[in-house]
Amino acid sequence: MTGTAELPPGCLVLLLRLSAEMETARVTAQAADEGHEDVPAFAAARQLADELVEYLVGLAADGSAGPLDVAVLGYRTGADGAPQLFSLLPAGDTTPRLVPLTQAAGLPAEARGGEGQPRKWAVLPPCEGEPCAADALARVYQMVAVWLTGRFTARPPVVVHCTTPDGLDDAYFRAARSLGLLATGHGPARLLHYVFVPGEGPIPPSAWAAAPRVAPWADLYATSGELPASPDTGHRERRALAVNYWDRFDQWAALFAVSWREDAVEWAGSGGFAESREMWAQKMGNSPEQWEDAYAVDAPGGVAAIADGASTGIYCNIWADQLSKRFLTDRPDTRDPVSLNKWVNGLRSEWRTAIKYSSLNWSKQAKVDQTGAAATLLTLEVGPADAAGGRPWRACAVGDASLFWVRGNRLLATFPVVAADQFGSAPLLVRSNPGFKTLALAAAGTCRPGDRFVLATDAVSARLFKSTAAEPGFDWGRYEQITQDAWRAELDTLRQANDMVNDDCTLVVLRVTGVPPESEEEVPEALPVEEPEVRAGDESAPSGQHEPAAVRDAGVAVRRSEDRGREAPHAPEQEPVITADVRDLMLDIPHDPPADAPAGRPGSRAEPPPAEEPPAARDGFPESTDTRD
Repeated sequence: MTGTAELPPGCLVLLLRLSAEMETARVTAQAADEGHEDVPAFAAARQLADELVEYLVGLAADGSAGPLDVAVLGYRTGADGAPQLFSLLPAGDTTPRLVPLTQAAGLPAEARGGEGQPRKWAVLPPCEGEPCAADALARVYQMVAVWLTGRFTARPPVVVHCTTPDGLDDAYFRAARSLGLLATGHGPARLLHYVFVPGEGPIPPSAWAAAPRVAPWADLYATSGELPASPDTGHRERRALAVNYWDRFDQWAALFAVSWREDAVEWAGSGGFAESREMWAQKMGNSPEQWEDAYAVDAPGGVAAIADGASTGIYCNIWADQLSKRFLTDRPDTRDPVSLNKWVNGLRSEWRTAIKYSSLNWSKQAKVDQTGAAATLLTLEVGPADAAGGRPWRACAVGDASLFWVRGNRLLATFPVVAADQFGSAPLLVRSNPGFKTLALAAAGTCRPGDRFVLATDAVSARLFKSTAAEPGFDWGRYEQITQDAWRAELDTLRQANDMVNDDCTLVVLRVTGVPPESEEEVPEALPVEEPEVRAGDESAPSGQHEPAAVRDAGVAVRRSEDRGREAPHAPEQEPVITADVRDLMLDIPHDPPADAPAGRPGSRAEPPPAEEPPAARDGFPESTDTRD
């Protein structure tokens, strides 16, 4: 077994736009190791996907890929205008799903005629219909979030999106920012954008010397994942945004260049929230005593939690109240499955004491023993400010209570749900009965003074998603002003009109300490970049290195590439067990970590803590995944 075979689990989603313009738009796409003639955009996207899967299958053959689940997906609208997302792997089953790479390697991929060409791993239907990128990425987020639940020690999930720039709207970039919040101990999920633009030359990620300021390139740049620097190859730290170009080293870096990141933040007592507002309402027709949600907020301490008791359990209001309040006092590291389950186990005996189990009648005792209580849980912690006023934050979710991150009046991102249709009847739960594992999903980011965090249980969250989709400029600030009675009256009106589920409701609004800057950026901070060496239109710029027309017209700088030959780095000689055809396709990319790196994690500097392996990846969300120990 090679060192890289000891890598933690990883997942890869290749997402290909297959709407009509992908066939009509002809581009001159170029891979780092070979040129490509003028081809339809879909053909370039397919070539990229086929080459990457073939490369990974070759790594799997010699055990270098580590545990890796893959999906190759296409999206477009159907004849009825409804969004479609389907698997492109040659398995005969179009259900979108992640499959182990070792299983994908055995699928009947069709051989190409040309020598050294990859097999056809992406089985493409006709390109037709309209693009539906926001819906497709929201569903990919859902798949990735399910896969990542309980796997904080996994590699960062990687999503490779092959697309044109058309139709990438606010909803798409909100889903992209939300994807970038999904956290592992090795860093956030990584989104790679490969954009195909007619009439433009190839632009590698290393060509961007500054963040562009024109749509949609500003958001594409900001939401593209960060690729690490490699001193051995000369690659700089860069955003994974390329135009008419791909380099397998970038893909390799996204999948395999991982390093465990120790959390040195002092989360307790950060003074993170200047203001907080809490509102709640019981289910219509119930008394206030029957409200089974709970919340707890420590604004000076920069921490909050909400919980939603499951209606099928018993004494769920006590369990939800205990979970939310004890999180504030105990501050467990919910990202670590061992720490999380130890904490939950400690609360179980306290719950039985709180419900006075010994004095219950036999029927209630039986329900406690057989069913017990259950609740979803959402937590948020904000850390101390840096010199610029920015604050790290982290969140953890078990189930579908949701967090909305708002800057100014713009919804930046959400967690752990990104669309109204992702709420179901069987979310993950924290259970009071012993023997059940608790599986959580983690998120992390950096907020600014004045940012709002809105935490809401599922019924309120679903309504907020619908409202923001239907009302451009939805007023988030109203929840800091509206009275609780007026809010409850609104809920009853929506319930009576069947515009909202009749369920217990909880809403917590938190404002980050500090005064917002006079001119706020609308998107999260971009990756720091070097000073530009060449400006668009400079005749000294190397051939093929320029921005797309919209960016070029804005005068955004690009880097001079002083070492174009290093785009395809050379690795030391080695003898991987792969076929000659695959070897012909592969760049000379190092399959083993640098000599000074610990085995199993290229470029890593610290070992992650051990963690229990969660159940197999699930294909849907939300879906109950409670499992007995």
